[in-house]
Amino acid sequence: MSRVLDSSTLVSVILTKVKKSLKKNKPFLAIITFKESKYSELLIDKCLDFDIYFKHYKLDNPNTREVTSLIDKLNKDNMITGILLVEPLPKSIDKYSCYEAIDINKDIDGVNPINQYNLSINRTNIVNSTVLAVIRLLEFYNISLSGKNVTIIGRSYNISRPLVSSLINLNSTVTMCHSKTRDLVSILKNSDIVISVTGVNNLFKSSDLKDGSTIIDIGLGDVLIDSDNISYTPKTKGIGPLSIAFLLENLVTTCKK
Repeated sequence: MSRVLDSSTLVSVILTKVKKSLKKNKPFLAIITFKESKYSELLIDKCLDFDIYFKHYKLDNPNTREVTSLIDKLNKDNMITGILLVEPLPKSIDKYSCYEAIDINKDIDGVNPINQYNLSINRTNIVNSTVLAVIRLLEFYNISLSGKNVTIIGRSYNISRPLVSSLINLNSTVTMCHSKTRDLVSILKNSDIVISVTGVNNLFKSSDLKDGSTIIDIGLGDVLIDSDNISYTPKTKGIGPLSIAFLLENLVTTCKK
């Protein structure tokens, strides 16, 4: 029988911890968006629910220099304890220059290359919130990562790559697949855990995997569930709300520094 990896209980645990921490710490979040985003709306709702101070900067067709100048201003503002660039960034912007511009101590989603490097050598307190959501949800359901064959589908800078580092730190054997990968199905058949980060609807089926496998669908619809005897995240109450919970936890962490 299949098992649904519902994140609701873990979300509640993390948010309770955040609420307790907020009694001693008063973070101030700067949110930078470039278009309407369901993710930023949910995040702002949570900030309002928890009485977290925030400023929302809506940028309309900015160039790279305008974004990095804003980030530099926020870096120097002692009131601001966390900075978040909400994806996707416009293609006209050099997103890596924007990531590099964020003060590593205010980088609540771990996108600065220095924080990415520190994660690769297991020496950072700030890890991308979606990566944390994946790792901690697996731990919550007692799904071991040590020695397991884990396949990541998608090669994004801000999620897939820190996922690789985190999983290697936890002694997983990691394979990263992408649009040029040949014979994806044969790779899936040998995987204990598959984490999909593509956003491509029905990219693969659960029947492509061996019995007892685990599927983490970050893209929300990447996998068609058509078999039994697997563990998988649901389209709701999955990684999304847990990612926001860990983002708030990261915000509290940066406030303590």
